[in-house]
Amino acid sequence: MASTATHEVAAALDRDLTRELEGLPPIVCFANDWFTDPTSKHHIMRTFGRRTDVLWVESSGMRRPNLANAADLSRIFSKARKAFGGLQRIPDSNVAVLSPPAIPIPGVRLVSRLNATLYRRSIQSARRQLGQADTSPLLWVYTPTVARYIDHLPHQGLVYHCVDRWWAFSDLDSAEMKACHEILCRKADVVFASAKTLLDDCLPFTDRAVLVRHGVDWEHFAAAALEPLARPPDLPNDGSPILGFFGLIQDWVDLELLRKLSERFSDSYVAVLGRSTIDLAPITGIPNLLLLGQKPYQELPKYCQAFAVGLIPFVLNELTDAVNPIKLREYLSAGLPVVSTAMPEVIALGRIDGLHVVRTHEQFIAAVAEILEKPASAGERRVRATKFAAEGWQGRCLLMAQQTRQRINDR
Repeated sequence: MASTATHEVAAALDRDLTRELEGLPPIVCFANDWFTDPTSKHHIMRTFGRRTDVLWVESSGMRRPNLANAADLSRIFSKARKAFGGLQRIPDSNVAVLSPPAIPIPGVRLVSRLNATLYRRSIQSARRQLGQADTSPLLWVYTPTVARYIDHLPHQGLVYHCVDRWWAFSDLDSAEMKACHEILCRKADVVFASAKTLLDDCLPFTDRAVLVRHGVDWEHFAAAALEPLARPPDLPNDGSPILGFFGLIQDWVDLELLRKLSERFSDSYVAVLGRSTIDLAPITGIPNLLLLGQKPYQELPKYCQAFAVGLIPFVLNELTDAVNPIKLREYLSAGLPVVSTAMPEVIALGRIDGLHVVRTHEQFIAAVAEILEKPASAGERRVRATKFAAEGWQGRCLLMAQQTRQRINDR
């Protein structure tokens, strides 16, 4: 269990954050889908939403859908159903979720004007339902395409939270993402960047950018090191080590490296948890490589407790050069030793007990072998987990609330 000192720190942060938010208007947040695996956006708005009103506005999409693609068609129909479903209030919080009707064709001027009207009317209607019609909100933007609507949305302040190098995604329009990024940087009262590389991407367009690295849902993941948990039934229980990964599986995950790990450590298991948007044929059918699919967020600490090592097998490219992987802090909060490819934000964490940062497949395999030769004891895992208690989302949110309030007051 967390120590008394940890609870006291959390209580102090809670009081300070509540006080800072009292000086800010209600938040309208533009992000991806609410009902999905939690990202940094979800953690931040849940933290704010325990203390102030948050209207989470789901994005219509940042790329043109392919009508010949079954997944894209399914998403279009899902978004349409949600748009007609109205406002959804999240239990035990001040968060409400809105999925406005919109035309999912970014980058077209006429479409942007129509979407601006749809967004404005939907948000105004939702805020009337929430009893907020008399106050203009603070806009908090994650999805860059909102830049095309921003002038049509009444607001008291604008925050642009840059958490990805959107123009480096293979399925997005690079030129449009760069243009929207620049607009938001120039117009925002404050810009938060979750990685140093992202900060460098923002600074040419603003002198109001601040580096705020990701936090972690510490108490949730520390349970893997601090208390006994039930072992997930889909994990082998024959005493063999389990090399574990969880997260979205996209083209930045190095499938070749996962295959090599399963071959080199044939007496171990490589467990891969998560929804995939890419073809997993290259790693399908390998006996000790377990493709377990997406798991509920609540269950992840149970898997962490069973893992011998946490894996971050990302390729190194323009996109991951700006990635600050939340799973790094989640693994370490769970007490796990970790092997990660050498992304700048992983390197920036510094020399951490149990963290192995590597650049090649050979180095990755050697680091895993070193960990398996001397497995971490339960006591070592507890010590490692405790060191990350101060990395929680409360502290990150307090810093952002302070910066936002100061920037708006100084205008």
